Order: sequence, then C-alpha cells, then structure tokens
Amino acid sequence: MLSLFATLWQADSAFPNGGFAFSNGIEGLAELGERLDGVGLADVLAMTLTHRWMGMDRIAVSLAFAAGEDEARLAEIDRRLDTATLSAPQRTGSRRNGLAFLTAHARIGTRTAAELKKQVERRHMLGHLPVVQGAIWRACGLDARSALAASAYGVAAGMASAAVRLSLIGAVEAQRCLGATLPLLARLLEEAGSGDGLTCDHFESLTPMLDIATMRHATSDVRLFSN
Repeated sequence: MLSLFATLWQADSAFPNGGFAFSNGIEGLAELGERLDGVGLADVLAMTLTHRWMGMDRIAVSLAFAAGEDEARLAEIDRRLDTATLSAPQRTGSRRNGLAFLTAHARIGTRTAAELKKQVERRHMLGHLPVVQGAIWRACGLDARSALAASAYGVAAGMASAAVRLSLIGAVEAQRCLGATLPLLARLLEEAGSGDGLTCDHFESLTPMLDIATMRHATSDVRLFSN
C-alpha cells in the first residue's frame, strides 16, 4: 500500500514539478490548426504515449530507476537521452522540468534529491525529467512498475490539462478523454515488462508532427506555454 500511495502522490498534478509551464506540443499543434477536441486529443495522447513515451521516457525512467544512486550511470543516461531528443525545445523543457522536480523534492527532504540537484547545478548532470524521476521515485519507495505508471499518467494528464487551459476542450471532456486513454496506458505497461535488457541504445521516437509543432512554437510571438 505504501508504494500505491507514493505513486498517487507523485502522479498528482498538484505536485510542484515544473510541468505547469509546458504543454508538450499541445499549444504548437493548436497553432498548426490541429483539431484538439475529444477525438483529436485522444489521438495525440495515443501518438505521444505509443511513439515517444514508450521509446524515450519509459526507457529513461527504467534505466535511472535501476541505476539508483549511481551518479555516474545517471549522468550517462542523461547524456544519451539528450542526444536522442530531436527538438531543442523538448530538450530544454525536459531539463527545466527535471530541475524543478529535484528542487521540490530537495525542499521536502527526499533522500538523494539535494545531491542530484547539486550535480545538475554544477553541470555534472543535465537533469532530464525522466532520468531524475526514475532515481527519485526509487528513493520515494515506488517500485519499478509504479514509477512507469506515474510517468505515463503524468504525460497524459499534463497534455490534457494543457488543452483545457488553452480552451481547446472543456474540463469534463478532457477527463473523459483521459479516462478513455487508461486502457492504452495499461497495455503499454504490460508491453514494457520488467525492462530487463534495455540500454540507452534502445532510445527512439517517431512523432514528427509533435516535433515540428514544438519547434515552430518556440518562435511564436505570443504563447502561454514554454513548449
């Protein structure tokens, strides 16, 4: 039960992890004219989770969770994830979110958070969000499977919240869309398995629409979100 409650705590959108400033491509897609009503948002969530989260965040969280407090190993995962991320705004956003996440955990006294924050501030680590999530969630008492669940749900919930704040969809419809995405989350976690045999060489992403939207969004004159 402790792992379950810790997972709910970390997946809660109220946790101050810095993600509030990032739409993960939603605002950029809206600028390109994509229709993000219930069906459109569900399609974007499915695309993101299947073709980006599974091949990037999921692997980084798993590897970092296994690395635990091995700072050299975490730094290597961090560097490889940075190299594998095509869009500069995505790289910047992930690192900013990661530092905000570490700052919050350092302030509440989570074990290892303060030291990892120092490593990022000294530029010994880049501090990408999925990497620090894996390390910190292990220290919080989550098991490996719960860490992946919190990561996947956080991506989906964050994008749904961004769509609501941009007035692209109503709050109730966004929650209906998020609820309809839960079976996909469950299936992806089943397919993820234990993560045995994963390495940084397995990083891959195929979301050209999101990548283009995010890069174009970075040059917008008016925007609500950082990416």
